[in-house]
Amino acid sequence: MKAVMLLFDSELVEEALLMIRVSNIQNYTHFTGLHGSSKAGKKEGSAAWPGTNEIIMILLDDISLKKLKKVIGDFKIKHPGRPLLFFNWPLSEVVI
Repeated sequence: MKAVMLLFDSELVEEALLMIRVSNIQNYTHFTGLHGSSKAGKKEGSAAWPGTNEIIMILLDDISLKKLKKVIGDFKIKHPGRPLLFFNWPLSEVVI
C-alpha cells in the first residue's frame, strides 16, 4: 500500500480531479483553501498574496499507483511548469 499526495494550485482542481477519475480512483480526501509559501511565492488567499493551494490524499495499491503516475506524467509533459506536485511514500501500517 502507498500513500499519495497531490499538491496543486487551486486553478488546477478540475484537471487534478479528472486525472483521478481517468485513473479509476474512487476513494480520496480533498483539502481545499490551503495557504503556503515556496520559491514561487506565497498563497494566502488575500489581496496581497492571492491564490490558494489544494491537496488530494490517496491510499493506493501498486497497480493503481502505476496508473496514476502515468496519467500525471502525461499531464506534466503536456503542461510543463504547471503547479502540480506528486509525492508518494510506502505505508507500513493502516488501521481501519
